[in-house]
Amino acid sequence: MKLEQFYDEHVDKVYKFFYIKCLDRSTAEDLTSETFTLFIEQLEHQPITDNKKYLYGIMRNTWLQFLRKKYQQALVDIENIEDFAGVVEHEIADFDEAKDVGNRLLPYIERLPEKQRLVITKRLLEEKSVGDIATELGKDKNYVKTTYKRGLASLRAILTVPYMEGSL
Repeated sequence: MKLEQFYDEHVDKVYKFFYIKCLDRSTAEDLTSETFTLFIEQLEHQPITDNKKYLYGIMRNTWLQFLRKKYQQALVDIENIEDFAGVVEHEIADFDEAKDVGNRLLPYIERLPEKQRLVITKRLLEEKSVGDIATELGKDKNYVKTTYKRGLASLRAILTVPYMEGSL
């Protein structure tokens, strides 16, 4: 099978895979391009017995590599910061502002379903870890994480839709 024909048959499938995963056209296009580039590079170096399986393996690895890069957190090197005091003051100001935001969200948090309200309150206002909340509630960490995410989604919905008495 010619490379062009193989590309034409599989490019839409690869693109749809990435688009469904990230819901961003440019990212899906970049990942699709990267997948086929890696595939072609491998073809030049070694023969491949099953092109389709090999392509899908590269596609999976490209996606996982993208996720690793996306979720890596850059660590701040204290030695390279000239104005350490300024950075610390800025972080403290952000922390105080976050607490203030949490207090301003209280009326909206109170509208959440009981389980979500409990987890959101412990996580945001009491600043407890997922593990601490799970232990305190007698639940597992996945329950706390899921309830927290659902609570945040509910909170976003409450904040974006004007509140009308009796609408919840």
